[in-house]
Amino acid sequence: MRIDVRELALGPLTLTGEVPVADLRLDSSDVYVLGKIVVTLRAEKHAQKIRVRGHFAVDIELPCARCLDPVKAPILAEFDQFYQSNADHHLTGEIELQEKDTGVAFFSGEFIEVSDIVREHILLGLPMKPVCREDCKGLCPYCGKNRNVEVCNCHSLFVDPRLAPLLQVRNRMKF
Repeated sequence: MRIDVRELALGPLTLTGEVPVADLRLDSSDVYVLGKIVVTLRAEKHAQKIRVRGHFAVDIELPCARCLDPVKAPILAEFDQFYQSNADHHLTGEIELQEKDTGVAFFSGEFIEVSDIVREHILLGLPMKPVCREDCKGLCPYCGKNRNVEVCNCHSLFVDPRLAPLLQVRNRMKF
């Protein structure tokens, strides 16, 4: 899905369309998009900048941070982004960013790729530590069994041998 910048000379554009998952270039093999990504947006020209506002919803699947079972997570994203053409800026060498530069994205040619906006918001919307459930016990660090499914007979307390004398002192003291 692309926005043709030349059409904005005639007036604002309202678009609704599907962004193919392959266009997102999600390099991580751990993140799977479930279903279609339907984006609704409005693009309008403001002097030298183009404002793109819109929203989309998508369900993703990624592994639980504790037990590696699949976790489904919804992402509801709204975006409001300003764009400016690279042709308006002759960038050479090192350039110091100004505060005003952080709120503007740049595009080349006559099109703005909507898949870039969607990809960015999916990655920003990923949970930091996805868990299948709040009481997930995770994997056993010794044998690797999923402790939500089966109980293992491994020792649950691992003591660093360098700290063993401190543990003995603690066990002698009764609190």
